[in-house]
Amino acid sequence: MVELSNDLLTVSLHPKGAEIISIKGKKDQLNYMWRRDASQWANSAPILFPIVGALKNDTCVINGKEYHMTQHGFARHNEFETNQVSDTEVIFSLKSNDEIIKQYPFLFELNVTYRLVENKLTCHIKVKNTDHQPIYFQVGGHPAFACPFMENESSNDYYLEFSENETRNRKIIDVEKRGMSRVEKPFLDNEKRFFVRQELFNTDAIVIKKFKSENIALKSLNHDKSIVFHMNGFDHVGLWAAKHVGGLIAIEPWVGHADYTDFNGEFKEKESCVELPVGKNFEVEFAVEINQ
Repeated sequence: MVELSNDLLTVSLHPKGAEIISIKGKKDQLNYMWRRDASQWANSAPILFPIVGALKNDTCVINGKEYHMTQHGFARHNEFETNQVSDTEVIFSLKSNDEIIKQYPFLFELNVTYRLVENKLTCHIKVKNTDHQPIYFQVGGHPAFACPFMENESSNDYYLEFSENETRNRKIIDVEKRGMSRVEKPFLDNEKRFFVRQELFNTDAIVIKKFKSENIALKSLNHDKSIVFHMNGFDHVGLWAAKHVGGLIAIEPWVGHADYTDFNGEFKEKESCVELPVGKNFEVEFAVEINQ
């Protein structure tokens, strides 16, 4: 476990999956991350690479050959190398190895840098192509936050608020087929907020493409504590609650999403699949701002 700390926050991180385990306020002693209760979801914030969501039949085709990966890819199951730069910064690194190549035949280096500045934890994700050919991937985060923040509160008093008014459809996930349907339904009509309700998540995550907002906040009607989640470089966001509302809300910045249920193409033909030339880097960033 790695710990970062400053005058306002203490952050615990784990090299497996380069995962945020907890973000605790020093003023209120609250952990704003999901508590990792396995009855709902045993993780808290793994890094997703080289896929987001599920592959059709957990299988993809790269240069005519089949490869197999479970949902959200292998990065979340791997131990990253750790280089703690200071009390407020750490770099986690994952590189291709023999086991990874069995699932994903491209050579890469994935660096995840966490930096704590005042009341904000920044996560900078950089993918480097170390291969002799272009590589293809999707990438994202899966941070899940406590909702409600405190005991004896109701999640029904919490809402998510975009920084801009949005008019957006939501993509609909086909739960039975474990993939993205081609169906979209209206979700926001020049609006910026909605309350946390179980029925919104009956078909899994709310998936929104090409949103305008730089951030999404999780707030309560009853106090001024909040989480503001900032995103830069992502083209989708997934918003997800576990089966029983009253524990967690995940705000997931994605480049890409699960396979469409009718997708039968090569891996590189997936929607929002990044093509990265030899020797080049691809970078995205998210940040968690805690207002105690």
